[in-house]
Amino acid sequence: MKNLALFPMPLEVTQLILGGGSPIDLDGLRIQSPDEAWSFALNYGYDMAVPVQRAAVLRVYEDAVDFLEGVILDGTELHVPLDVRDLQDPLDLLVWASERPQDLRARWSCAILRLMHTLFHVDHNVNLRYLPEIQHQVFSRYDQFLVCEEGRWCLRGAYEVPLLAVERKENKDRVSMLLKMLHKPENVAETIYDQIGIRLVAEDHLGVLMVIRFLLDHHVLMPTHIKPSRSRNLMIDMEALQAWMEELPPAFCLQDMDPAERSALSHSLSRKAQGKEKNPFSSKDYAAIQFTARTLVRLPSPATRALEILQERLQTMGDTELSDLAGIPDLIQDQEEFTFFFAHEVQVMEQSGFQSSLSGPASHIEYKQRQRDAARRRVLKGILQEDPC
Repeated sequence: MKNLALFPMPLEVTQLILGGGSPIDLDGLRIQSPDEAWSFALNYGYDMAVPVQRAAVLRVYEDAVDFLEGVILDGTELHVPLDVRDLQDPLDLLVWASERPQDLRARWSCAILRLMHTLFHVDHNVNLRYLPEIQHQVFSRYDQFLVCEEGRWCLRGAYEVPLLAVERKENKDRVSMLLKMLHKPENVAETIYDQIGIRLVAEDHLGVLMVIRFLLDHHVLMPTHIKPSRSRNLMIDMEALQAWMEELPPAFCLQDMDPAERSALSHSLSRKAQGKEKNPFSSKDYAAIQFTARTLVRLPSPATRALEILQERLQTMGDTELSDLAGIPDLIQDQEEFTFFFAHEVQVMEQSGFQSSLSGPASHIEYKQRQRDAARRRVLKGILQEDPC
């Protein structure tokens, strides 16, 4: 039996398993030979002896290099070295990333592997395969109450709430998803909760509260389906709101307030100190109520469509009897639905906060730039000049 020195423990144990770190923050791997690289890939999920799986790994490698050159390195004078940019076998990266001491080739290999790992998680997110139907089911909950007349939006149901704007986030593109994942410790696509979302803009703080009340009253939002850890209130002073509501007369009607009174009340309900921001890439000027809601999505079984196509072909051939003999109609009826909860992001803002989100430090452009800078530092660890070698 081979006698191995089991200590000191490798970084995969101390940093990841014991320390709760992220695999893309590792300085390298411990793969010493092509055979070890093959075994690593096999247990990662890809058998490089299977042509279709090998082709998939090559595509992800090429996409990682393109993303590195086109996004991460954009605005710098750096370029991917030729020896790691034009590979015939991506498994070489695993061996090179394990070399000690690390040379420049090892560091660039690590950078590409970090991106490949992130891309694998994007490409294997099952939700993205069904996103169009998921979007339809999620947004239809809101659409049944959203009305736009002469350019003016409102929520209309048992009562009406005016809106200044409505925005939908129908899907993150691949670049946005990669940037988002590259600054998340988990680094997996399942933890991106804003793949789709909706933003509702009201006149003031009171209007924001009215929007939320409307969505709850009409069961568009279910309090049982809100993800607690994802709720952020950067607008409303909870103590001031509770104190005001306790003093309301029984016959209070918001519509009876004149504009000056309403403005003063909205100001008194505004949070004066934002506290520690949970998202390090959001500007301190960003103000909204933001939360994540989950919707139970129902999709037909994947087998249902295959059976329907088979039935249609048999009917086209004029052989309906064979379809009945095979019991295809009954098989279609017997297929169980594919059901799961899908999380989407809801933002409710007032007009001044909405305007600040369009330009300046709180704008989406500035937000994405901060994400890009963070992703660059993380992916190019040991390559950027400001990083220690």
